[in-house]
Amino acid sequence: MKKRILLVSTLFISILFISACGNSAEDEEVSDTSDAAETTTTSEGNEDKEENDSNDSLFGDLDLPEDQLGLSIGDTAHYKYGYQDIIREFEITLNSVEITDTAGDEPSQEGNYVIADVTVKNLSEEPVIADDGLGISLKNEHVGSTPWFYIEGVAEEWPGEIQPDKSQTGVLLYDVPVGNSYSLISGESHANANTISFEFTKEEAE
Repeated sequence: MKKRILLVSTLFISILFISACGNSAEDEEVSDTSDAAETTTTSEGNEDKEENDSNDSLFGDLDLPEDQLGLSIGDTAHYKYGYQDIIREFEITLNSVEITDTAGDEPSQEGNYVIADVTVKNLSEEPVIADDGLGISLKNEHVGSTPWFYIEGVAEEWPGEIQPDKSQTGVLLYDVPVGNSYSLISGESHANANTISFEFTKEEAE
């Protein structure tokens, strides 16, 4: 009888010991997991901060012109933007606008063509391609951010580079639904740019 009591007691103590060791191991594993998660979160936070600091440092001194909204046909806008390690600066003049049902031999697919005659002057300190200053989209009350495109004989590809303090003139072609008014806009969704817009009606176009 005494041997049975002693055996039972021994087994009970062994179970308690094993259980205690298991709980200790689980606590240590939870602690290690929490520490690892905290380290990962901290590391990711530091990476995000470093990336933001890098962007702030890169464009912290980017002296942007004021937004120029509601300009008219014939007006000139001062446009500047920074992207990655590139800074570009331009004067953009909307010389004239034609709104027509047909461009060349091609009828409009959306309602009418808007043909904008534009001059781009390079204010940067190095040569640039004209496309760098031509991120200009067209909007009206029916459609937003429509890009320009080419049609041979109507709107040709802009040639070559623009040297510092030199200009190029060309055409931007858009196919959009007929509207009461239209806006040519650049820089609206660009974090490191000022926004410019030219506004006109069909009656104001040629």
